[in-house]
Amino acid sequence: MLKKAIILLLGLSSTTFANTPIRHRVALPVPDLMVSQAAIQERVSAVLVPVLPSHQGKELMSTVTNFTSAIATDLIEAAKRHIGARYSRGSNGPSAFDCSGFTSYVFKRLGITLKRSSREQVTQGEAVGSRNELQPGDLVFFGHGRKGVSHVGIVTDVDSETGLFNFIHASTSRGVRIDSSDDSYWSRRYVAARRLLGVDE
Repeated sequence: MLKKAIILLLGLSSTTFANTPIRHRVALPVPDLMVSQAAIQERVSAVLVPVLPSHQGKELMSTVTNFTSAIATDLIEAAKRHIGARYSRGSNGPSAFDCSGFTSYVFKRLGITLKRSSREQVTQGEAVGSRNELQPGDLVFFGHGRKGVSHVGIVTDVDSETGLFNFIHASTSRGVRIDSSDDSYWSRRYVAARRLLGVDE
């Protein structure tokens, strides 16, 4: 009787073991595997996306700002070389310009392609919200009431406290020249400003 009972128990144990899924019979080191994969992923991320200390981040931003400022200086110097060039509607240099032809010609020197008209150029780059935020090299746009934008120039310098700025442009009456936003004619016609230097479109 005892022998039959032992045989029966052994038979039940064998049947149960045989019907048990392999995942229950083989203990895989899943937690260890997950930890290992996470560690590898963390090392890869550290290589692909390095985290700069705050002081290095500030130094990098300062370098980018200085580089953009140097480009703006070069742009303005190139623009000033055309002071006195006559105005001619539809012309884009180098001996004569209209307003958007002038800005297109100067920016092309930096490899930046502007659209042909001032109304199209006002859609490029990033909007500058306030005159106090203007920087040399920004495009400034002027217009007449409902007609919208009709003229464009390039900021040469700006007073960040007052928001007053000087700009170089191809004026219809006197050709390429530098004027001030403080002039009553331009101050009441100012419409918007756009920034292209240091901006990814």
